[in-house]
Amino acid sequence: MAFWTPPFSAGESHAEEACLAALAQQAALVEFRRELSNVTGLRRNVPDFKVRMGIATGDVVVGTIGSDTTKSYTVVGDIVNVASRLEGVNKVYGTSILVSGETMRLAQQVVEGRELDLLVVGGKTEPIQVFELIGTAGALAPELLELRGVFGEGLAAYRKRQWDAASAKFTECLRMAPDDGPSNMFLQRLVALQATPPAADWNGVWITTK
Repeated sequence: MAFWTPPFSAGESHAEEACLAALAQQAALVEFRRELSNVTGLRRNVPDFKVRMGIATGDVVVGTIGSDTTKSYTVVGDIVNVASRLEGVNKVYGTSILVSGETMRLAQQVVEGRELDLLVVGGKTEPIQVFELIGTAGALAPELLELRGVFGEGLAAYRKRQWDAASAKFTECLRMAPDDGPSNMFLQRLVALQATPPAADWNGVWITTK
């Protein structure tokens, strides 16, 4: 776990710094995977090495916790649990970095994201807006920008219960990026929703036990 708070992060920069650090770590992992064969000495069956990350922004208690013999400078609060849940939910969406809507709001000047869902994570009752962190501001490749746009159209159709239109958009996303985890996940979810339609007052919120 890592955290960004005053006095180490001035003003509202904590969310930006956390997001940039996560992107930098994922970029470093790309290079690490290239060297993994040399690091392990393996030439065959080299294990894939991935790290999932969750970032959330909110109020915490910051300070030194422990006893006279063992102390730790850390943070305590509900938002810590939310970040942990987001880390785990990456497995559902096939993503690497998920951030809360509040984090994205504060960091949107320096990073790029795509909205994925309105989600109630395990142990919570209120939904949060969830974004996938996908790059630094202004640095996305044209094909990734196009993917984000089409995915957004699919998400809008999904929330309007336009299942066929949403399915067409997410299928188009997979044609552009066959390994796109969120698009694949939504196509699977749509099959379930079409088989068992949600209640009339359904608001697009998804509940996960993760």
